Amino acid sequence: MKHTLIVEPISKRIEVIEDSTVYTALVAMNHPIGALCGGKGTCGKCRILSIDNGDHISPVTELEKKLLNKEELANGTRLACQCKIKGDSRIVLLEGLISQGNKILVESDLKALKRDYVPILQPYVKMLTLTVPLPDLENPLNDIARLGDALRSSYPKLNFSFDTITNNVYTLSKVIPSSLRSQKGKITIFYWMKSESAKILDVEPGYQQELYGMAIDLGTTTIVGYLINLISGDIVSISSMLNPQVSIGEDLITRISYIKQNNASVKAQELIISAFNQILSKTCENANISPSQVKELVVVGNTGMHHMLYGLDTEQLARSPFVPVFKSPIYVDAARLGIKASPRARIYTPPVVAGFVGTDTIGCIISSRIDSYDKFSLLIDIGTNGELVMGNKYGLTTGSCAAGSALEGAHIEFGMRAAEGAIEALKIDPETFEPSIRTIGNVKPIGYCGSGLIDLMAEMIKSKIIKRNGNFNSDYLPDTALDSSTGSEKYVIYDSNIHGAEFEDKRKNFTITVSQQDIRQFQLAKGAFLSGAYLLQNQFSNSPELEQVLLAGAFGNYIDKENARIVGLFPEINSKHIYQIGNAAGLGAQMCLKDIEMRDFANEIAHKVKYFEIASAKNFQKEYAFSMYFPHYQLDRFPSLEEVYHELPTR
Repeated sequence: MKHTLIVEPISKRIEVIEDSTVYTALVAMNHPIGALCGGKGTCGKCRILSIDNGDHISPVTELEKKLLNKEELANGTRLACQCKIKGDSRIVLLEGLISQGNKILVESDLKALKRDYVPILQPYVKMLTLTVPLPDLENPLNDIARLGDALRSSYPKLNFSFDTITNNVYTLSKVIPSSLRSQKGKITIFYWMKSESAKILDVEPGYQQELYGMAIDLGTTTIVGYLINLISGDIVSISSMLNPQVSIGEDLITRISYIKQNNASVKAQELIISAFNQILSKTCENANISPSQVKELVVVGNTGMHHMLYGLDTEQLARSPFVPVFKSPIYVDAARLGIKASPRARIYTPPVVAGFVGTDTIGCIISSRIDSYDKFSLLIDIGTNGELVMGNKYGLTTGSCAAGSALEGAHIEFGMRAAEGAIEALKIDPETFEPSIRTIGNVKPIGYCGSGLIDLMAEMIKSKIIKRNGNFNSDYLPDTALDSSTGSEKYVIYDSNIHGAEFEDKRKNFTITVSQQDIRQFQLAKGAFLSGAYLLQNQFSNSPELEQVLLAGAFGNYIDKENARIVGLFPEINSKHIYQIGNAAGLGAQMCLKDIEMRDFANEIAHKVKYFEIASAKNFQKEYAFSMYFPHYQLDRFPSLEEVYHELPTR
């Protein structure tokens, strides 16, 4: 039996099979629900409001009683993954589920490293113009033969050959006759070079003046597309969006689990392809061109995203020894994947390194050129799957750490992505313990994102609100500093009754807090990065001293680097040697699109860089436990932070 589910405030009306969950219905309509646990009922993020549904919605579950407070349950707040549809129903998506101005990084900045990229334009796809004589009774030569003769006459060095009708030429033979006759023999050939011979990619009538490509950074959380004019090298349009796969899981492991349990590899792939097509459509509309003018796409992403894009089996990525299906670079017809660019466009992806170090890391190395430095360097792409690259021109070692999605808001009560309403920066008065906040969009706060979380932890350390082991420093604090009304201690970051006037917030008794459990979740994430860096450093003889840190990606770009240093997100380093380089992976994709030699370089890097399985290190557990302390259990590893920590108890 089917029932009608009305979803507000987006005014969607959908038909739902009885006993389906609201979560399943939202996933089916591809709504980015932010299912941090993949609908297992453990994260508590998929909050909805059930409106006068009575027995049309299943009763409150034990999990909901655990994750929602009494006030929330009394006003009809439910978890979408726990609500089963029993009849026609109406629900309201609460603020955390309504897509709003997400803050997505699209730019890169290597100027501070004196690595500002000046492209060499030699793209994989090239174009030429040609006039092919039309046939007549005196010379009734077939179309392919006349095309071949004209190409050999005008461009002898390109070695075009039509001796055999290959797959590609066969496909093109369906459009060549009309293209030749449309503009009296004037045509544009799009081609690429294979060894010493040119291969035709596409044929269009007339003399075309422009050639476009698309570089895409396929992230676990966000997707960014750069439309590039391959004649001038200019970026003509950029579009970004949340990865719609958040509807099936917040992180890679959750998505891989969802795919396995639901036989959903096709769905996972379709979500990515749909996003690509939206980005293509939007960027081309902005540039006033047709998507059919895009002749090539270059995509970088972690290995999980790479496998999901190409419809490959992902199960083995989550199982030791975490091997990918293949490592090699790939060229595939975009149309084969359902990408709505030129019908004969190709999609290229550089080689992956390992199961959890993918082509995005290759992109970061290409753009940052960490392989060319004298200085011993650490490159971190901070995200749910944190990739680290360490070394210099004498050698690189890479690895990944399971940082989890705490920095994206998972498992933290008021954690959220960087979107409108998120607290992105925070200060605490060390005398009064009173916080001051800044939100994205300068609107009333609904939670805090990763950059706000870093600030919060650093400020609580500087104000002595927490100890080095992360526990609240209750013996030091006055009774009013922490809120114990719910039975456990929490620090109040925002109270609408006190701070609401600043944000025109009319909500009553709305608070944003950080609990002991929230602090632990952050420690797990930060401990993963710090221990990963130390264990990589140990792979080099004499464990050389770190001389510079490169922070890549959106999170690395927006955090306060001094606060990141204070909490111990990475080993001891002076702030002036920490460089926030932005979307280095996206820049690497652009470089591979504009300059074919960068693809050779990508192959070289993928085979030259050493991969180290961090979690397999003999002392991993001990180092990880020590790294969860602020900044580390062994404070002498951070001599420059002695002034910050000298009065703070370890436990």
